Amino acid sequence: MTAMRLACLMLACLPLFAQTSGVLPVTKAPGDEVTLEVSATSQPANAPIVLKWDVIFPAQVMDLETVDPGSAATHSGKSLQCTARKPYLYACVLSGGQNPIENGLIVTYRFKIKSTAPAGSTTLRVENAESTTADSKKWTLNPTGTIVIVR
Repeated sequence: MTAMRLACLMLACLPLFAQTSGVLPVTKAPGDEVTLEVSATSQPANAPIVLKWDVIFPAQVMDLETVDPGSAATHSGKSLQCTARKPYLYACVLSGGQNPIENGLIVTYRFKIKSTAPAGSTTLRVENAESTTADSKKWTLNPTGTIVIVR
């Protein structure tokens, strides 16, 4: 199983969400699973207490099967809420309490390539991301994406 890691880096006043430098496209066949992991790393002074983002995927090519909170989310005492807004878009919020979100794995998404998926490339994207710190500062985070090649 190949996991695509999208890392969240919140540094000083220029937070970045889900940077994909060095992440190569993944090649899968119909019926295969694709795992998308989102992680967070922040400086203590800018550690968020709330993160929210949208996951956008090609619903005609793959189904979202599971969404599991990561260890950083659970160790921080946060709850993960993901809601389908459209067949291809889930809005997610990680929140609860005033503890900062720990560095590490925030969430794992597991998709399954549909048996009817045509060959070609498609994109998984994380967009509309925002973090909120304990002092109520909000940071808009950069969108990102990665390519899945269906063979």
